[in-house]
Amino acid sequence: MRKWICFCCLFAAINGCQVAPHTPSIDTDQPFWAAGDSDPAARFALARRSTPELIAFLRRMPKGADLHNHISGATYSDYLIDSARRNAKQFDTVTLAFTDEEGPDTVGMSTFDADPELIVAFRNAVSMRGWYPSSASGHDHFFATFERITSAGRSAGEMLAEVMARNAYQNVQYLEMMATTAPVEVVAKFRAAYRGLDLNNLEASFAPFAQLTRDPEVAAAFTRELDAWEVEALTLLQEEHHLPPERAPMVRYIPQLDRVGSLDRFFVAAVLFMTAVKSDERIVAVNMVAPEGLPSARRQFDAQMRILDFLWGRLGEPPMTLHAGELSLRESPVEPMWDRIRRSIDEGHARRIGHGTSVAWERDLVGLLEQMRAEQVLVEVSLSSGEAILGIANEDHPFDLYRRAGVPLCVCTDDEGVSRSNLTMEYVAAVKRYDLGYADLKRLVRNCIDHAFLPEELKAVQQSELETRFAAFETSLAEGFRE
Repeated sequence: MRKWICFCCLFAAINGCQVAPHTPSIDTDQPFWAAGDSDPAARFALARRSTPELIAFLRRMPKGADLHNHISGATYSDYLIDSARRNAKQFDTVTLAFTDEEGPDTVGMSTFDADPELIVAFRNAVSMRGWYPSSASGHDHFFATFERITSAGRSAGEMLAEVMARNAYQNVQYLEMMATTAPVEVVAKFRAAYRGLDLNNLEASFAPFAQLTRDPEVAAAFTRELDAWEVEALTLLQEEHHLPPERAPMVRYIPQLDRVGSLDRFFVAAVLFMTAVKSDERIVAVNMVAPEGLPSARRQFDAQMRILDFLWGRLGEPPMTLHAGELSLRESPVEPMWDRIRRSIDEGHARRIGHGTSVAWERDLVGLLEQMRAEQVLVEVSLSSGEAILGIANEDHPFDLYRRAGVPLCVCTDDEGVSRSNLTMEYVAAVKRYDLGYADLKRLVRNCIDHAFLPEELKAVQQSELETRFAAFETSLAEGFRE
């Protein structure tokens, strides 16, 4: 089975993302690609003059990796409609979701396609384009989109091909996609093995799963599942996107634990997904998702950390990246913010933190930031979703706090289809909000590859590829910027 490997980049170890001096603005009307001074920092200063120029520059600039991307949230509503049509779905005009059943409130896809109001209603319901700060909670609107997204029946292969093609166009070479990678038959086996959860005797709770975690047929099932996704995606890349596989980004997968479901389900899923990491090299880590501010997430956090701590040691210390500190006073009391990030690192063994927006409320903030810098715990920053979900943007976001403390950052999309964004636009937002220069951008991009969950040998290939891409990009700037 072909695994997409784009040969890649870098041998410099960049610690953190400290502020670098950026080139002063240049008072000139010439295009940033005009003949003359070939210094890329000076050309970037020209590109900063307007948003269209900045988009043009950053779209072509190598961006290394997107390390925080939920595959279902990455698909655009436009393509969900295409999938619903292929799947002969009905559209429910009340729930604003697709369904297989006809009913008094449903219409067929031909009627749906001919009604602009229904199209707008659906697109608004599955993305933040239909949300306005004065109308409702961005947090609630954001998380309500996902059930509607899945209703279209868009396959994993379709979503994967869409995201890979979009990122190839933006000069992104590596993706870590959050997705449920477990085949249904394997999920059934693990659930059937469950005999109860005793937080005071986690070894006994784990014992019924021990044989399954070593079962070669379980490992083979994970591989077959990913092979099927990638065969479909490869076909679509070639037939619909006209993208040769060798130009597509390398993809790796991160299964997601649900923090707001029952602890029983959480335990079974944690065993299952840590087993998955051992089963196929394309499954590289485990994450924990769902709204942190919900009461069940707050009440269960202690138990979840005990479970992750135990299973992490029991199942070979798999890489962990956890959503942590995706909180604000609008969605949570302050008490959970006192130690949510620290405990996710110390007890949940997170080597990367998703969002981390509530860090300023952490107890012994200085000590935590020093620990994150020393241990190189990267923060996956998603500016669009942070603004939509939590209302945190500009100087309210801890981007500069982390940067000044030397904590490594990586710019990510989170759910680009829901946010109606992409990785280029996340970099545009970062440049505008935090006055980044070209050297700052290169540090951020390198951080993303440096902190990818890849074996060192393969990471070195990716690092080398990134440097090759930067050299080609900078040469192109000096030679007219044509494609």
